[in-house]
Amino acid sequence: MNGKILALFKLDGFKRPFLLAGIAYVLLLLLWLPLAWWLSTTVVRADARRAVDEIRMRREEMLKLQVGVFAERWYYLKSTPEIIADSPAVRRAMAMPTHKNLDEANHYLNTLITRTMGDFGWVVDAEGRIVLASDAADPASLLGRSLGRHDFFLEALSGRTGRYFGYGSYTGQPGFYFSVPIRVGDDITGVAAVKVRVDSLDALFGDPSLLISDQYGVIIMSRTHDRLWHTLPDAPVASLDPAVRIARYGDVALTPFGLQAAVSSLLPAGLYLRNGEETPYLFLSRRDARLDRLTVHMLVPLPELRHLPVQRRFQFALIGGSGALALALLVLTLTYLQHVRRLGRQLTTANRELQRQADSDFLTGCANRRRFERVFSAELARSQRYGNALSVAIVDIDFFKRINDTYGHPVGDAGLVYLVDSIQAAIRPGDLLGRIGGEEFALMLPQTSVESARRLLDRLRAMSEQGSFSAGGQTVRFTVSIGFTAVRATDDLESALKRADIALYAAKQGGRNRVCTDGADAQPNA
Repeated sequence: MNGKILALFKLDGFKRPFLLAGIAYVLLLLLWLPLAWWLSTTVVRADARRAVDEIRMRREEMLKLQVGVFAERWYYLKSTPEIIADSPAVRRAMAMPTHKNLDEANHYLNTLITRTMGDFGWVVDAEGRIVLASDAADPASLLGRSLGRHDFFLEALSGRTGRYFGYGSYTGQPGFYFSVPIRVGDDITGVAAVKVRVDSLDALFGDPSLLISDQYGVIIMSRTHDRLWHTLPDAPVASLDPAVRIARYGDVALTPFGLQAAVSSLLPAGLYLRNGEETPYLFLSRRDARLDRLTVHMLVPLPELRHLPVQRRFQFALIGGSGALALALLVLTLTYLQHVRRLGRQLTTANRELQRQADSDFLTGCANRRRFERVFSAELARSQRYGNALSVAIVDIDFFKRINDTYGHPVGDAGLVYLVDSIQAAIRPGDLLGRIGGEEFALMLPQTSVESARRLLDRLRAMSEQGSFSAGGQTVRFTVSIGFTAVRATDDLESALKRADIALYAAKQGGRNRVCTDGADAQPNA
């Protein structure tokens, strides 16, 4: 195989597609990796949202149950002062404050408070002095002390039900106060009051995630005591009058609870972070009309969500790696198919070149003897089948040996090329010129009668006689002799070419530079 064929399969041509495939893969990978990161973020966030929604649903149900239980207890607490105010023992003691009646009433208060979740029960006269107390037997009892300045007393004394949260003026302990007026006819003779401390209410909650805020947004109850006396976001206590604030909360420092909405590409909406902690929280709130403007909250830590970045990296490795592998397989497959197609085209071109070389004369480029005989045989059969005219001629350079001897073989070869180029330029596309010997050429002329063939061949003879070519610094002229024949119904390849060869021999014997047919001498055409 010559160098032109080898060039079709040179190594650079093999490497180049895979180099381009590598570049394409890198570019696709650069586009894929951000998309894989986004997909991994989306997957992890969706999983987190489903988990949070499930936790939220369970916790909201728990919060609803807790609020319902607390509201019932709260309602019972509020009704306790009414029970005290309507008690016969209390009324007798208020009407006839004998030792017996007072002891009986104090014992009744002690028994009632013991059976409830309250801490203290008092009966206060119209001047604000405690005349009956559930802890009357306790040396630290407030019996005889004045509560006349307390809001819960003043509200009840004015005929309303008192609801109040604040610090005790004597004990300094925060708690809730409930009060109702004690009436005798239309007159208010005193006030029945109950206090429950905050830490006593805390005992109702077994869940440390629960906390309660008042109407001013201050956390007043929580099993986790470091959360007490913090203010929720946008708490109204910030606009509260300082005097009212001190009366209600004492000198306790109220600090923000530090809840901030969590902003993260991984966390679902509705979660919070506290004071820069990494653990996100689910913050739920629920109110009940029976709780007098108290709000129950549930602050649920979600430590499992701290691992979302690790999960995203894992998902990114999984999605990104799978995508990168798929891209690699896709690029390699496409490159391989393209390379196979390229090799197929190269092979087709190489086969075509090999076929051309197998059918062409290596020097002049016209058909070689094998191809000429094959094509002529097919055309001969077609002519005989359909009765079409077909002529065949043999062209020979006169005294070609003399040209080789005088100017050298390279000049002789140039003469052969010149002759072929001249004839190829003068004949039709359907005609075929083939080299069948050293300086002999056969010319097939389909659809050509004897007279038409004679005119064409005589023109070729004259063109050769009048022309010349240059080679090796020499200008060379030569003439040709031509013999031709028209094919017959009984001809085969050998018989037709033999008659044309006989005609050529006659042209040479007749003096050369002639065109003869069927062996008859032809007169010089000049």
